[in-house]
Amino acid sequence: MKYFLRHRILFTIVVGAFVANSSYAPDIYWQQWLIDASGNGADGVHTGDINQDGLADVVSGWEESGDLMLYLNPGPRNVRETAAWSRIDVSGGIAMEGIEDAAFADLDLDGFDDAIISSTEGDTQHLGIHWLDGDNIASAADWRGAVLAPAERSGYMKARSAQIDGVAGADIVVGTRDVRGENAGIYWFRAPTGSHPQNTGHWQRFYIGAVDIKTVTLVIRDMDADGIADIVFAGRNGIGWFRNPGAAALAEAPSASSWERIMIAATGSEFAFCNQLADGTSDIIVATSHRSGMVAKWLKRLDATGRHWEEYPILSDTLRNESSSRKFVIKGVACGYVDADDKIDVVFTGSGHGHGVFMMSPRTDIASGLTWDTVNLTPHAAYMKYDNLILLDMDADGDLDILTTEEGQGVFTSGQGVLWLENPLKILPALTTAH
Repeated sequence: MKYFLRHRILFTIVVGAFVANSSYAPDIYWQQWLIDASGNGADGVHTGDINQDGLADVVSGWEESGDLMLYLNPGPRNVRETAAWSRIDVSGGIAMEGIEDAAFADLDLDGFDDAIISSTEGDTQHLGIHWLDGDNIASAADWRGAVLAPAERSGYMKARSAQIDGVAGADIVVGTRDVRGENAGIYWFRAPTGSHPQNTGHWQRFYIGAVDIKTVTLVIRDMDADGIADIVFAGRNGIGWFRNPGAAALAEAPSASSWERIMIAATGSEFAFCNQLADGTSDIIVATSHRSGMVAKWLKRLDATGRHWEEYPILSDTLRNESSSRKFVIKGVACGYVDADDKIDVVFTGSGHGHGVFMMSPRTDIASGLTWDTVNLTPHAAYMKYDNLILLDMDADGDLDILTTEEGQGVFTSGQGVLWLENPLKILPALTTAH
């Protein structure tokens, strides 16, 4: 009991430092809550609403143990209880060893998620579609899976769905990696008219363009305000986007249509869009390499064309110095108003030796302030491997929490699994009034 009280008092002090605008604390460790730790090598998270209850459900692929798991959100009262999250194997009979990514998809474009698409870079090298083929969403037996275009094997890294050619249902855009003599690239799969997901032979794959070594991030987004979805990508060296040639060109000659490749930054990998002014114009934050001497850079959009950007470095007094002698790379980036002030915050996840989750906030405005304050949200570790992260209000208390995965070292350690970190911003009143 004495230990509990001391721990609660210490946590209250730390939270108080977090919410006080006039103070700055370099270490504020957020409470972690497990969603699932039963597999090996949880490799990223994606959110959607597969059961249409208004809550953010979660899907994750476990690379080492070969699992594809859906987690149904139990609601804000129970999100801290691991047992409350329904854990459903939605692979539908497809081998998932080496799965790299999984995402929700709305294939019929009715506004509701109806499937999950999986990307596998391992020996199987396939793209999968998984859908509910029964009445019980929580039953693995009611899920079916099929390999999309089985003859088109590649080292698939990412897959996202959206309307690309203006015809039929959602198409699927994929990014690959260099494997067995095949160079990394971006492709799109054309959705056939009126096709059920099981009719995988009806989908056609077309090449869009090259990516450096491997696809790290993939986003479908209208980049030039022409009302057509473009493809934004990050490889190992730099980020850019492919301009959609339009429905007419894709209908006439999809295999010969030219997707213009427009580079935004020559260095960097993981990125996130950030609309800090809430004006409908999103800038981009891109993580930079450890050797570059900076943590990330802010790319400010200069016009509606998507071709002109201004770069502002994001530097830290401590982060790179602490990790300079051992491996540390950034794995995920997201932005939002996380703490109690009016400045945008950027949250990162990392892999290697250091703090696995940390937050950075500008000391002044972004354009004039090169150095940002760094706040570590998880303790220092000799080795960890977090993946992407999503900022969302998991417990419906009005602040942004962090959803992510920590996959460990594969065959050596299974990692912490799928988890979320609770923002302490709204915890302080409850702690100070508790008896």
